Amino acid sequence: MTTKQKIKVHQPPQQDMFSPAPSERQKLRTIRHSSRRFIHPDADEIFLSGHPLRQHLEMTNDKTPFVISDLLDEQDWSVFEQDYAESGRPPYAPRCMAGLILYAIINGVTSLRFIERMARMDLGCMWVSGGIFPDHANIGRFITRHQEALNGSFFEALTQSVLNRTGSANDSVAGDGTLIEAACSNYKLIKEEAARAAVEESKARLEKAPDDESLKEALTHQTEVYDTLQERQAKQKRRGKKNTSDTRISPTEPEAARHKMKRGRGYAQAYLPSVLANEERVVLAAAVDPTNEAAVIPQMMDQAERIIGKTPEELLVDGSYFTDSVINDSLARDVSLLCPESGNPGKPKKNQKFHKGSFRYESEEDAYICPAGQKLTLIYRPRNPSHSKAQWTYGGAACSDCPLRKQCTTSKAGRKIRRFAMDSVKDELRRVMEHPAAKKAYKKRQGMVEPVFSYLRTVQGLNRFRRRGLDSVKLEFNLHLLAYNLSRAVAFALQRLFTVIWEILAIIRTQWLIIARTQNLKLSHGGGKFFRVACAHETV
Repeated sequence: MTTKQKIKVHQPPQQDMFSPAPSERQKLRTIRHSSRRFIHPDADEIFLSGHPLRQHLEMTNDKTPFVISDLLDEQDWSVFEQDYAESGRPPYAPRCMAGLILYAIINGVTSLRFIERMARMDLGCMWVSGGIFPDHANIGRFITRHQEALNGSFFEALTQSVLNRTGSANDSVAGDGTLIEAACSNYKLIKEEAARAAVEESKARLEKAPDDESLKEALTHQTEVYDTLQERQAKQKRRGKKNTSDTRISPTEPEAARHKMKRGRGYAQAYLPSVLANEERVVLAAAVDPTNEAAVIPQMMDQAERIIGKTPEELLVDGSYFTDSVINDSLARDVSLLCPESGNPGKPKKNQKFHKGSFRYESEEDAYICPAGQKLTLIYRPRNPSHSKAQWTYGGAACSDCPLRKQCTTSKAGRKIRRFAMDSVKDELRRVMEHPAAKKAYKKRQGMVEPVFSYLRTVQGLNRFRRRGLDSVKLEFNLHLLAYNLSRAVAFALQRLFTVIWEILAIIRTQWLIIARTQNLKLSHGGGKFFRVACAHETV
């Protein structure tokens, strides 16, 4: 007796859950600059119940997949394609993979497993990606493999295409930053003593097994954590913080810094991403810094210049950018800077003294006027006035009987003001911001850049980074901005469609007015009152 099957039945092999369909294996494309072939299906060959997918999407009046697909087709994908070997199993085309990822982010899907599911279920996603079905591991490897291109050349090229679609002006740009929580835990932070102990423990373990590579990597990481904490404490001391012993750091993500979160959410490890946007709210440049959002303005301006091909004429930023570095960079580029001073100089905060902005400098008298009207004259002149940190000291006011003494100083010698070389430029900027034309121009900033972060948080779900480390966070943030810029192109396309419809309705209305006037028609129903009033107006 045998169990061998005597009748041969054709049984095609069962497909794996994450493997492409059999017909998809034949849809290969050979790129021009090499003999490498990629899986690059044609979306026009996808059918739904016997009807083309294009026809179904057109019936739903959904323009998003078509606009995104057209913009991606305009890009040069050779930078991505040259990273693959010329032999082996054909990979998915970078054009299809990027379309899948960006379309998912536009719809608020950022989990790799959810993106994998979306590729199989969402019809618009099928159109943009060509109907490929990669698993979540392939999607993650694609993002990591092309990190440099996604952060650099591809971001700039796609942004240029979006600018061409929107036709927006780039003479004025607005900058802003926000706080986004890091992926690390906020309950496992350590202080300086614990960081030093971890380094010593790693050294002791390495001495017992000097050839263990894992112990060497652990020591390198612990040393990096301790050095980063030391640098952060040194910066805090330079800013005037006396006690830095309570400074904490994450042992798993040392680049993230501790910040006070918005909306009363306490303190957490976070990053400071920043953007520059034009009047159509298209992001022209982006950067991420753990602690200082003003420090990235020069590199963002460089990126904006590369994308638009010229230097923006006007830069609008809020009070957190009222710093020497931002002002000097704007002067060097000959950019009109509109930036108010942080806070309200005339009103000190609760339980705080009058700060320097509360004192008015009189250049003709070379003296400061305090909030009580007293004059502070020059009492110290630096030996080397050309030094970058040279400072002049003003004082000598009658502070003993002043009614505002408690709000100003507790020193027996009275209040003293230090003036630096950059203060003259800052005084000029303060006077510029008091001009009505400057105030009117500055009002545009909020509408240009504030909605960018609102859209990223509410629509695309960027409330916390999923990746760890500064480089990975920059990549994740740039992916969100790529998707956001594509959404701006979609919004512009819909706006242009509404404009065309409105123009057609205006033409129809004009024709109705002509007919009503020539034939003396009396419209008594369905909007007739509107036309009767219009016709009467035309007759008069």
